[in-house]
Amino acid sequence: MDISYDSYIIMASKSSLRADYQAYLRFKDGLSFLKQLASTPKDTFKHNGEIIKKPLKQHEAKKVMDKLSLGKYDENFKKVFHLVK
Repeated sequence: MDISYDSYIIMASKSSLRADYQAYLRFKDGLSFLKQLASTPKDTFKHNGEIIKKPLKQHEAKKVMDKLSLGKYDENFKKVFHLVK
């Protein structure tokens, strides 16, 4: 799943997201983490060489991805932002 900048701006205008390019880049980084969370049923995953507890379970991550693919923001996405640097 890939979300274009245009699609992000539209989604951001309908939610509490910042609608600028810097926020879009951070969103894309968060999206890559979300994909990782959705791809494994384990409760932990490796990030920057550390094993950490997943902020969302696999089914929750898939639900967020489904909503994002429809252009709808899910507040659970915020749970992955602390992983984005």
